Amino acid sequence: MVRTLCVLLLTTFLSHGGLAWAQNNDQIGPPSTWQSNTPKPTGPVVTGTVAYRERIALPPNAFIDVKLQDTSRQDAPAKTVAESVFAAEGKQVPIPFQISYNPTDINMAHTYLVRATISVDNKLMFTSTTAYPVLTQGAPSQVTMMLQQATAAAASSTPASGTKLLETRWVLAEVNGAPAVPGQGESAHFELHKKEKLTGSTGCNNFAGSYIASEGALQFMPGAPTMKMCSPAVAQQEQAFLAALKATTAYKVDGATLQLMNGSQVLAKLQAESKQ
Repeated sequence: MVRTLCVLLLTTFLSHGGLAWAQNNDQIGPPSTWQSNTPKPTGPVVTGTVAYRERIALPPNAFIDVKLQDTSRQDAPAKTVAESVFAAEGKQVPIPFQISYNPTDINMAHTYLVRATISVDNKLMFTSTTAYPVLTQGAPSQVTMMLQQATAAAASSTPASGTKLLETRWVLAEVNGAPAVPGQGESAHFELHKKEKLTGSTGCNNFAGSYIASEGALQFMPGAPTMKMCSPAVAQQEQAFLAALKATTAYKVDGATLQLMNGSQVLAKLQAESKQ
């Protein structure tokens, strides 16, 4: 009698109770498909996706490079705190990413941004041109990044004229179609140095940062400028100049003239300064 009752109870559980338990826990299916078995990060992470608007398929050998950077220092290039580099492997945008970082490397008083690039055969295809703050000062730990095409203009870093993109002092001649105004003490300019170091002036305040240049593609990562008071005209130009640098995705050198471009749009023109 007892044996018969046990068998009856077991049969009832398997046909009703076991299924109900699975339904209540959203775990229907074999254990290998349950979410609880999905590997999870063991430490803090920044997550998100990278995408672009162009209808261009990524080849399997495309690489995505996502960096978590400290951009707080005004007198130095952005410092990379953590980085994730991975192959597309046939995936198409939006492509998810995850950057693991050490929480002891994060200073809550500092500013942190996420930047991303997509490259194929060491040539830059897409790059982020918008700031994506994360982690501190109320910023999230998850971002949706929209990259811009970086190969719209083709130009050599050393044109036939002999003017070099690097180690040349490029003085602002025009921004947003308006002629440059005289600076306070020095002209607005920038210079690209080796090891991706950027220095320059807005015509009032100095700035430093980093850059990426490759086959006509160019991306600036300027840090915050110094905080001197500027005349209204120079202050307005300062904002326009820094905005043009941050929006640049490509460049073209024609003789001693450098054009900063976003796709086919010319953002600013600069002239190479003669060295005495």
